[in-house]
Formats: sequence, C-alpha cells, structure tokens
Amino acid sequence: MAGLMDPSSHTLGPIRLAPGVERRHVLAYLFAAFVSICLFTYLATLTPYVLEVHLKVPAGEQGSLSGALQFWQEIVLLGFIGWWGAASDRVGRRLVYCAGFLVLAASYFLYPTAATYGELMAWRLLFGVAVAALTAMLATVLADYAHEDSRGKLTGLSFLLNGIGAVLSFMLLTRLPGIFADQGADPDHAGRYAYWTLAGLALLAAVVMLGLKPGRPAAVRERSSTLLLLKDGLLAGRNPRISLAYIGAFAARADMAAISLFLTLWLVQSATAAGATPDEAAAKSGMVIGAALAASMLWSPIFGTIGDRVSRLSLTVAGFLLAAAGYGLVASLDDILSPMALPALLLLGIGQSSTVLSSSVLLAQEAPAGTRGAVFGLQSFCGALGILVLSSVGGWLYDAVGPHAPIALIAAANGLVGLCALALLFSERQAAVPAGAK
Repeated sequence: MAGLMDPSSHTLGPIRLAPGVERRHVLAYLFAAFVSICLFTYLATLTPYVLEVHLKVPAGEQGSLSGALQFWQEIVLLGFIGWWGAASDRVGRRLVYCAGFLVLAASYFLYPTAATYGELMAWRLLFGVAVAALTAMLATVLADYAHEDSRGKLTGLSFLLNGIGAVLSFMLLTRLPGIFADQGADPDHAGRYAYWTLAGLALLAAVVMLGLKPGRPAAVRERSSTLLLLKDGLLAGRNPRISLAYIGAFAARADMAAISLFLTLWLVQSATAAGATPDEAAAKSGMVIGAALAASMLWSPIFGTIGDRVSRLSLTVAGFLLAAAGYGLVASLDDILSPMALPALLLLGIGQSSTVLSSSVLLAQEAPAGTRGAVFGLQSFCGALGILVLSSVGGWLYDAVGPHAPIALIAAANGLVGLCALALLFSERQAAVPAGAK
C-alpha cells in the first residue's frame, strides 16, 4: 500500500521497485544481467581452444596453465573490485558499468591475437579489471533497484536471465569456431572471429548501460572518500549475517569458476580422447554444461520466490547444502560424458545458482544503503579470493590427482558454508528464546 501512495515507486509486473527507480532503469540492468555471465564465462570457456589451436600447448599442461591464467586474473580482480564498488558510491553505478563493458570489449578483441602465453596472460589481466567492475555492479545495482519485499523476485528474475545468458554461451556460442570454420575460416581465425563477436556484444552492452539511473546513490554521505567507503564496507562485517555473506561469496564465486574452468576442461579433454576434433569437443562441452545451466536458469525464479517467503538465513542454509550435494555427486563420477552424469550435473546447476542467489539476497537485506557499493564490492572481493584459491590449488589438483579433484574441493567449501549458516541460524533462534523459556 505504501508503494501505491508513493509517486516515486514503480512496479515491473509483480516486482516492486525501490523509490525513484523506473522501469527503464531496471530493463537496462536486466540486459546487463543477461549478457554479463555469458561475457564473464565465454573467454575462459574457449581458452582450451586457444591453448590447443592458437598456442599448441600439450594437453598435459593445459590444466595448470588454465589455472594460472585464472589465478592472475583474480589477483587483478582482488586489487580492483573493492575500489570499483566504493567508486560507484561516489560517481554512480552507470559510469562504472559503462567503463567495465568498454574494457571488457577491448580484452575480448585482444585475447585471441596473443602469439605467446605471456601476451595471453596480459589480455587476461585486462579482462580481470573489467570483470571486477561488472561483478561489483551486478550485485550492487540489483540491491539498489529492488523494494525490500521484492528482493527475492527481482533477484530470481536477474538470475533467470543470467542462466539464459550462460546457456547461450555454453550451448550456442561455443559453436562459433565451428560455424566460422564451416564458412571457410582456418582454425586460428575461426577462434578470433568467435572472440570478436563477443567484443561486439560487450560494446552493445556499454551503450545500453546509458539507460541506468544516472547520478550517485541518494543515501551516500557527502564527501565520502573511496577509502572511507571501503573502510565502512569492512566495518559492516561486524554484522554476522554480512560476514556470512562475505564467506559465502568465497565459495559461490568459485562455483561458477569451477564450471567454466575445470569442468569445461574435463569435458573437452574427455571428448578429445574419444576422438572429437577441437571444435567438436568445444561444442560437446557446451551442450553438457548448457544442460546444467538450464536447470540453474529454471530454478532461479522458483528459489527467488521462496526467498521472499522464508527467512533469508534459512534460504542460505538450503542454497549451500544443495550445492554441496551437486558438486559432490559430480566429483564422484568416473566418466563425465556418460548418461549417468546428467542428473548430477542438473543438481550441480541448481546448487550453483542457489548459492549466489541466497548470499546476494541476504547481503542486500543487511547492507547499509549508504555504503552498499562498498559492501557488495567487498563481497565480490571475497568471491575473487575464492576463485584465486580454486584456480591455484585446483589447477594443481587437476593435473596431479585428476579432473574430479577441484570439483570435490568446491563441494567441501559449499558444505562448510552451509554448516556455518546453519550454526548462525541456530544461534539466532536460541538468542530469541526468552530466558525463562530456555
């Protein structure tokens, strides 16, 4: 009722928007949600093709080199993501979003032109700068635009579009090298044209981001320095729920990295060992992972709606335990290409979206409005730290132990966060019981 009385409050279907946020602002953001995960994952997803076709790296070295690329990307992301989040509290979300997509377009254009592994690393680091900006904004703008009683629904819709974009990336865009090869391009140029297609998509996204709400967030303190906002983000962690969201991001961001980095490599190498060509192996990998991401996509709005009806802490418990089960089942597989792998991959997809959604909704509920960019920037920092650990330790485990080992590591991390959330939920309920009733 309050939303109807407030002329600055709008709706998008059943979703109530925060005061001052218009439908066009949300539609521009939802386009970003659609293309972001696709653009985040495609560069890494097609990296096995680049290593195999462009740089002629032996298969036995691809796991550690892929892990090293991801490791140093996350080092850069760690250095920039908190700064981008705090900067957006000063200059506005729109400017940071546009800048992020422009840098992303440059990295996609340059990445397939690398003649050496060192050049490939340089363009991967540039990609990390862009991903830092976009990751921080993806969560921060979502928190800005939703009314409190519609956070779950808007988050679910955002994640549905994330999922569609990811499915597009894995099931369709991984076919681009083969499509260009069918048109007469040699394997080297087929890979370049695939990456340059995504560079064009990033440029389009930068233009669409001009439709976001302009200006600084209204709740930000006047003259707050970026350094002070970062400090505020750290101090917000004294709230145990915010600390849990930070810890949850460590595992949740690593979840998606495990899919795009090691699960993709496992699928590509398995298909190649079975006799597939590099472009056929990339397409096969995309189809299998696309099925898992389709489950993630369809589950997101359901889980988001549930999130508006139960406590956000209970939602976090459920999300991380689902992910632990899904990743654990996949890690137990002997043959990732067997039909028996499909149910495990579907549960993995459901769990992956559940962790990110539940921790994001929890943090959006708890984060102070005036330092929301800094708080979400630090959450993303923790996520980057999780990817850093996964890419370094996981790359070594992949080559030394086997392709299932990094997946098992993620399963354990999700299970640990789920148990921490359960302990906090139990602690809060105990504290809420009157002393005489204990």
